[in-house]
Amino acid sequence: MADFTSCPDGWWCARADAMLGVKGIHVTSVTTTPAGLVLGVETGDTIVGCPACGVIAVGHGRRSVRLHDTPCFGRAVRLIWAKRIWRCPDQGCPKTTFTEEHPLAGPRSKLTTRSIGWAVDALSRYDTSVSALAYQLGVSWHTLWNAITPEATRRTTTPA
Repeated sequence: MADFTSCPDGWWCARADAMLGVKGIHVTSVTTTPAGLVLGVETGDTIVGCPACGVIAVGHGRRSVRLHDTPCFGRAVRLIWAKRIWRCPDQGCPKTTFTEEHPLAGPRSKLTTRSIGWAVDALSRYDTSVSALAYQLGVSWHTLWNAITPEATRRTTTPA
């Protein structure tokens, strides 16, 4: 009889990927800490071209990016994204290295795009405060406020 509580052998677990629910992102590890859940994530294998010249880039390692995501199971969630670094092999190209981009989070972001949307939704629908949401996400008031201000402004200035 198959064991349906664990994932088959392999690097990524489709069940964990489905629970995370972010297209193109795979869960590589899950750890529990007193502060909440810590998920190791990475993007799938893709061929990437240099943004400057279009030559197929070569992998140049990974950089760990720490992101706060929406709470899950009553706990704060932190993602450790093993973000790929790429190198352009063209000697004449002005772009030597660059990092991958994904809708998961913007450059230099501390919060995922999903957690920013979650916080703005909560502020508009429920009787809550930025401080309470920041506590649930495990970040400071200023970190959350700086992240949600552009999204809240965008939502309040569009006619829809």
